[in-house]
Amino acid sequence: MRRGLCFVAICAPMLVGCISWSINESWFFKPVSRAQKAATVGELKLDAEERLTPSSAFSADFSRIFPNFPDRMPARISHDFVTLGGERIAISRVAGANGSDDEPLIVHCGGESGDRRSHGAVYAGKILPWGEALLMDYPGYGDSSGQPTVAAMLAFQRELAAYLDGLAVDRPLILWGHSLGGPICAAIASRSGQVDAVVLETTAPNFADVMDATKPWFTPPTLQLDVVEGLKAYDVAVALATFPGPIMVLGAGRDQVFPVKLERSVAAKLREQGLAVTYLEYAAADHMNAALNGFFVRDAVGFFANIANSRR
Repeated sequence: MRRGLCFVAICAPMLVGCISWSINESWFFKPVSRAQKAATVGELKLDAEERLTPSSAFSADFSRIFPNFPDRMPARISHDFVTLGGERIAISRVAGANGSDDEPLIVHCGGESGDRRSHGAVYAGKILPWGEALLMDYPGYGDSSGQPTVAAMLAFQRELAAYLDGLAVDRPLILWGHSLGGPICAAIASRSGQVDAVVLETTAPNFADVMDATKPWFTPPTLQLDVVEGLKAYDVAVALATFPGPIMVLGAGRDQVFPVKLERSVAAKLREQGLAVTYLEYAAADHMNAALNGFFVRDAVGFFANIANSRR
C-alpha cells in the first residue's frame, strides 16, 4: 500500500490552515488491470494451477510446513460465475484430494490488489490444510464484472452472505480475511447466519486506522483525513460485536504494510467486547506469511479442529 506520493501531493499546499481531505474507495480497492477477462466458465482458471499437484516445487515447499499437505494433493479445482449484487462474480473452489463434504468451507477475502486468479494458488495453499477453499473476485477484480465502488461492494457483500449460508447448511463455515480483506470478511460475517469462525490475518481495525497509521512523518498536523461514509461500515469491532464464534487474529512482527500495532489493536478491541479471541503473533513473519510457518501450524491446529468438529 504505497501512499507516500499521494500524501506528498496532498500535503504540499496544506502547510497552513486546517484542511479536510476526503478519502474514498480508490485508496483501498485497487484491482489489477486485465486486458481480457474470462467470458465463459470454461475460460476461468487460477494462474499456476499446476502448483496444486503432488509433483510441483510449490507442493514440496508447503509439505514442509503442513504435515498433511501431501494428502491434500492433487487438489480438486472448480470454477463458476455467480451473480451477486448485480455483478457476475468469478468464484473458484479448491478441495483436497482426501476432502469430505462436511469439512470446513473456508472463504478467503483478499487485500487491496489481491484477486482469485492472480493469487489463488497461494491462497488455496494456505487454506487447504484446514478445509476446502472458496476464492472469489470482488466486483471489478480478476474476472468479475463491475467496479469496486462502495455501493457495488456493499451490494456484493450483502448477497454473498446469503449465498455462503446456502452452501454451509451442513458444514462449518469460516471467513478468512487477509490485509484489507479483514474488515471485508467481518462485514460479511455480520450479515451471515451460518459463519462459525473468523480468521483475521495481518489486518487492521478499520480503514480510518489504516490511513492514520500509514501517514508519512511530514503530514501536516492541520490535515484531517475523512473516510467517506460508506467506508466507515468496514469496522471489524463493530461488525463482529455480537459474533458468537471463535476469532483468530494473526500479527506479523516484520509487517511492512500494516504496523503490527494495528494487528494487536484488532485483537484488543475484540477482546474488550468479550469475544472469544485467539491472538497469534510471529516476530519473524511479514505481511504475507504469518500463516505459512510451522509455528502457526502448531498453534492453530486446535482452533481448526474444534471448528471442524462443531457440527458433527
